Amino acid sequence: MGNHPKDRHVLAAALACKADYLVTFNLRDFPATASDLTTIVGPSAFLKTLWKLDRTAVDSCLREQADAIGFGLEELLERLAQSVPAFVELLRTGD
Repeated sequence: MGNHPKDRHVLAAALACKADYLVTFNLRDFPATASDLTTIVGPSAFLKTLWKLDRTAVDSCLREQADAIGFGLEELLERLAQSVPAFVELLRTGD
C-alpha cells in the first residue's frame, strides 16, 4: 500500500470490504497510486459523482437531512459549503 503508514488501516479496511470508493478529506496521505482496487476521492468529488448519477435522490436526501436537523435547505447548503464547497457550487449552478 502506497499511502501514509499511519493511515494504512483505513485503506486496508476499504480493500477488505471491496469498497468502490474511499472518501477522505486527507487526500495527501492517500495518493491516487495507493490502490488500483478502490477509487480515492475527497468528499466534494464523491458527492458530485453521486449527484451526477442521480440528482433526484441526492436532492431528496439533502431535503430530508435539512428537515431532520431543523434547517431550511439553504441553511444546510451554507453549512456544507464550509467543507464541500465544490459540491455546493454544483448544486447551485447545476453544472
